Amino acid sequence: MKVDMHTHSIYSSDGTMPLKYMLKYAKKVGLGAIAITDHNEIEGALKAKKLGILEVIRGIEVSSAHGHVLAYGIDCKIPRDLSIEETIEKIHECGGIAVAAHPYRFWSGMGEKNAKTHNFDGIEAFNARCKESSNRKARKLANMLHKPFTAGSDAHFADSLGKAGIIVEAEKEEDILEEILKKNVEIYGNSRDMKETIRYVRRAISKWAGRGFKRI
Repeated sequence: MKVDMHTHSIYSSDGTMPLKYMLKYAKKVGLGAIAITDHNEIEGALKAKKLGILEVIRGIEVSSAHGHVLAYGIDCKIPRDLSIEETIEKIHECGGIAVAAHPYRFWSGMGEKNAKTHNFDGIEAFNARCKESSNRKARKLANMLHKPFTAGSDAHFADSLGKAGIIVEAEKEEDILEEILKKNVEIYGNSRDMKETIRYVRRAISKWAGRGFKRI
């Protein structure tokens, strides 16, 4: 089944989707499960899990001091602005797995060197909001490091849900995560095109300026 491993609800500061609407729409577009990975917040994922509309993988996109880290399979909030090493440690202490999010993204990726030198459980090898060149390098990085990999839409709006993700022979959160760690998954989806790139850059700069030029 298809699983979108990177999505944002209204519990993200830049998210737009209420939980019930988000889950029903994800089901409508053919997703069998969804990871809710709000920015530095776990509440939305925990609430969505209880709704029972669709299988939910509990997650957070944590803002470390040097880029974003995806945490999966957790039920506790991870502090932001810690070092990458401390962020990974906190995720592991919460019983989760730590994945380097979109490592080649200018705004919030941690870069190749950090992805290589820290003990990540996996690499986000495909993100629908990234350029194809960035996704190609991320896939190459995961292969080079022999790391498990994930993929997702990074959706902040409903029309982006399910645009990328993984295909996996599992239905429950713990089984999906286990299959990811075993590398028994396939990637599907499309990178952002030029029109989407222009819209993305404009929106990113506007949001960045609105935050006082601070990372989300």
